[in-house]
Formats: sequence, C-alpha cells, structure tokens
Amino acid sequence: MVMRDPWYVSAGDCLLCALESRFGELRGLGVNDVRVFADLGRVVMELAPLGRAVVFIESFNHLTRSLGIADLHGDEKLMLERTAGELINRLGLGDDIIDYVRLAASANSVDISMRGYDFSVDGFVRSILEEPTWLGTDPVDLRNRLSRTRSIAYLVDNAGEFQFDLLLIRRLSSMGVNVVVYARSSPYEVDVTYDYVIGFAGSFRVRALPGNYSAFWYGDVVRELMGYDLVVSKGLDNLETFMERRPGLNNVLFLFRAKCPLIARVFNVERNKPVVMMNLRE
Repeated sequence: MVMRDPWYVSAGDCLLCALESRFGELRGLGVNDVRVFADLGRVVMELAPLGRAVVFIESFNHLTRSLGIADLHGDEKLMLERTAGELINRLGLGDDIIDYVRLAASANSVDISMRGYDFSVDGFVRSILEEPTWLGTDPVDLRNRLSRTRSIAYLVDNAGEFQFDLLLIRRLSSMGVNVVVYARSSPYEVDVTYDYVIGFAGSFRVRALPGNYSAFWYGDVVRELMGYDLVVSKGLDNLETFMERRPGLNNVLFLFRAKCPLIARVFNVERNKPVVMMNLRE
C-alpha cells in the first residue's frame, strides 16, 4: 500500500496523536502491563510509512485483536447515544434545513481523547448550539444548493452525534432527497457501525462499507460517491482520509470540529470550532 504523500501536515504530531489515543484506550480499559504498551508502540512505528489512515485504523484493529474485545467502546457508544437523545428532546427545531446542518457540525465534538483534545459529555452539551465557521459556502448558498439536491450520500461518524445526523438525514428525506447513509461494517473507536445504523432506516437507505476505513479509502465506494449530487462527510477521519487519498470528488460538504490543532491551523480556524466547508481543494 503506497501513498504519494502519506503525511499531509506533520508525521511526528500524527504519530504522537495515534500513540496517545491508543494508550488512552488501554488506560481506560485498566490495562497496566507495560508489554502491551510496548507492543502497541512497535506496531504504530511499523505502520508509520503507510500513512495516517493506516496508522490509526490498523493500530486500533491490532488493539481489538490483541485484547480479544470485539467493540472496545460498545458501552460508551450506547451512553453517548442516550445522552444525545435526551439533549435533542430539549432543543426546539423549526423547518430551516440550515439549522440542522449547524447542529450536525457542532455535534462533532464527540470523540475519543486525542493529542490536544479531550472529550467530555458536559462540553458536548454546552457547545451543541455553537455557530460554525463557514468555508467555501454560506447559509444562503447552501440552502439554495440543498433545495436543488435530489441525491445525497451521508458518511456518518461518531455515536452520540449520530442522533443529530439522523435529524438532518430525516429532514433532507422530508424534502424529497434520496439519502443513502454509509457506515463502517466493523467498529472503529466510537463510530457507529452499519449494524447499529440499519436499525434507524426507514426514510433512508444504509450502505455497509467494506471495512472500518473511511468511505474515501475504497476506490469502488469513491466511484459510487461520484454519482450523488452531494456527499455529506462527517468528522475528522473522513476529512483527513479525503486529504490523504485525494479522491478527486468535488461534490463533498464537510461537517466537522477542528479538534486537531494541526487541522485548525491548516484551515485557519479557531481550535475546536465547528466548521461547514464546501469545495475543499486537494
């Protein structure tokens, strides 16, 4: 697996982030055996030449196999979904599709701890109505674009925020948009998977990705995505995989929080600020 440019920002920072994220997962599981940490560090260094996506995904897969736990964050994901459901019940939403877009971007605060960012449920609740930074589009432009859109691929991300994705997906469906949700077929961090998302299908269809990489990783899936009027891409992993793989798509709306300090610097936005971005140049 060869990348043309595996590190688009900083190899050292990305490797440290991968190590801190995985070591944090071990600590959260109560693992104290230094050999487990050393083995994981070795795996990360061996994967390093293959690029950011491989380092993060395969180090997680290694952890899953070595610990014999099918879903490292299963209980946490259920808690996040319950918390989000309770929060949604306190929000008053009207008919404006842009309000749903804002919420979906702001809800991307959910994540495992990473270098420069620590998730908290309290922070998730406090920041859910934060106004995003708009890049390459604005509310008027996006509202007009969505009113003309007939087909959308929606790439989902973390549990908890998925409840806000559902609000946006269902609102789009009510506008006559054909929405197909793409979800990972196997667990990755706190991301929702196909088996979970399919339980909410009704006004939309669900497509299982071949594995637990981003949809932008798979050539066959990218070719499918070219056929949609719009692709809604949630979260940092989808954004970063897009930047790394350069899939050649020009129909992607990115909704994310700039939780990574390097990503905040790349796009010149305040760190941890929600962002709505269209027309990313590769």
